[in-house]
Amino acid sequence: MSVIQLAIIFFIVTNPIGNSPTIIALIKNYTIKEQQRILFREAIFSMLLAIFFLFLGETFLKCLKIENYGLTTSGGILLFLVALKMIFSNEREERASSSQVDPFIVPIATPLLSGAGLLTMIMLYAKQEGSDLKILFAILLAWVGITLVLVTAPYLQIFFGKRGLAALEQLMGMLLAMIAMEMIVQGSSLFISALQLQS
Repeated sequence: MSVIQLAIIFFIVTNPIGNSPTIIALIKNYTIKEQQRILFREAIFSMLLAIFFLFLGETFLKCLKIENYGLTTSGGILLFLVALKMIFSNEREERASSSQVDPFIVPIATPLLSGAGLLTMIMLYAKQEGSDLKILFAILLAWVGITLVLVTAPYLQIFFGKRGLAALEQLMGMLLAMIAMEMIVQGSSLFISALQLQS
């Protein structure tokens, strides 16, 4: 898989467009300039978390003795659940407090951006590709797009409206569902191959 393909997957899993209404609700009491500053900072923190997990992921897998088929299948199922949530999500309600509390790392950097789904994908592809440098470039490339979306999020919501953002999120969810099904099939194939080798 190419760096660009991996970057697209990481971008879709992070879902900055779909998360924009929730994120903006958390910082709605700030000026647009302050919102952009906060969002840029949180994008950097979430990227650093993803990179940190990239280099610790392989060690984590070795400690748990997780096989390729287990990681691929479970990653595909998790990704499919994320896709379903994106496709069938209701309009997000603004639950943010009206007080001006600067969200530092939590909940924007994690879990909204670098959540369990993304960290699982990073572990999965780091093991599959066998090249941390390739995954690192994919993460950096994905975060160029993610940061651009986040910094322009205050304007995007005005331009597209909530319905427009919801439509974009559903489209990305459909793409993610197709990727997830391919991973589940691949994981099942690896599992069957492992059984045949044991017998």
